[in-house]
Amino acid sequence: MEPATADAAGRLYAAYAGDLNRYMLYLTRNREEAADLVQEVFLKLCQQERPPERAKEWMASTGYRLFVDRWRRGRRIRWLPLEGGEARSLHAPEQALLDKEFAEAMRLLLLRFHTRRRRVMVLRFYKEYSCGEIARVLGCSENTVKSDIRRGKMQLSKWLTDAALSIPSGLVHNREARA
Repeated sequence: MEPATADAAGRLYAAYAGDLNRYMLYLTRNREEAADLVQEVFLKLCQQERPPERAKEWMASTGYRLFVDRWRRGRRIRWLPLEGGEARSLHAPEQALLDKEFAEAMRLLLLRFHTRRRRVMVLRFYKEYSCGEIARVLGCSENTVKSDIRRGKMQLSKWLTDAALSIPSGLVHNREARA
């Protein structure tokens, strides 16, 4: 790699390594594997003659492909909470517990989606990618991404409503009854 390209790789590393590592951690659920995948992505980047035009999308796509390759070779996914550990809250311990329970419920609901829609939802709402970036990462049209987001939100709403209706009435806290 030429010095100018090495400088570009260094800038890209500084700009995107953290986001890429979090995405790989979401996929692998193992810090060491995520770090290995990030390293492989940047090694592949260094092998390029020039940096890709859409570096963020290129790195996410390359990281995903490397993950799939590893997974196909027999690695298993171990799920961790989406936010990477203990519930972080400045609120009361009760709120921290509720936040943790909600994160776990969302993780379980996301697992119910098919792989592509789950990836779209995670990239959009947890990684904050734009619809265009998601489309380039997944290799589909932006309208497909928008449809998946809309349908995913509708399905999540339905699942959450169904779950709320299935809670026995004695367990639901009624603020008016306490007032």
